[in-house]
Amino acid sequence: MWLKTIFNKPATSTHDEEKHDAVKKTPSQQSATPARGATPIAERAALQPAKSANHQIEYDEKLIPQLKGDHAALLLMYSTVANRMSADKWDAVPAALREMRMAMYGHLLTEGVKLYSYMRRSLAEDPALHDVYRSYKREMDGIGRVAFDFFDKYQGKEWIVSRDARITFKDEFENLGKVLVDRITREENILYPLYIPS
Repeated sequence: MWLKTIFNKPATSTHDEEKHDAVKKTPSQQSATPARGATPIAERAALQPAKSANHQIEYDEKLIPQLKGDHAALLLMYSTVANRMSADKWDAVPAALREMRMAMYGHLLTEGVKLYSYMRRSLAEDPALHDVYRSYKREMDGIGRVAFDFFDKYQGKEWIVSRDARITFKDEFENLGKVLVDRITREENILYPLYIPS
């Protein structure tokens, strides 16, 4: 399955399971003040892929704005981590990385299920465009693996006490940022315009 190749991890972590369970509860079962971050996940869970009678993923006019919104949120989260490093608030970095990891997971899941599944079918008749779609998907698989390895490496707090580990983190984090900005720019300018009603 493509998800396993990107994440190279089980589909969910304990934290993801808790969020998933919170989404499954009825409003009366949920507490009056939902956990931080629960609302976006609940909203995303409510967005079901548009399916036709033959169970194919259909065009969704709200998908590209949603994905672009995800991009903006990811870049904001990236800036938050960078600001915490600059302010020497290293204790707050791992939690911000976990939040960013969860947001990226949801974004890649949405892209995989709604965007790539639709494009695989809708671009099948045009070999050149189909090749563009396939190369973006393949590249994203690799970027996702690297990003999740990075998030997993720095999810704990033990590394923040070491000056050398913080220097290594900064270098790796800057490289991740460059890759994300490049990928987001190319997705929004090249890949997303190929997502049109068939």
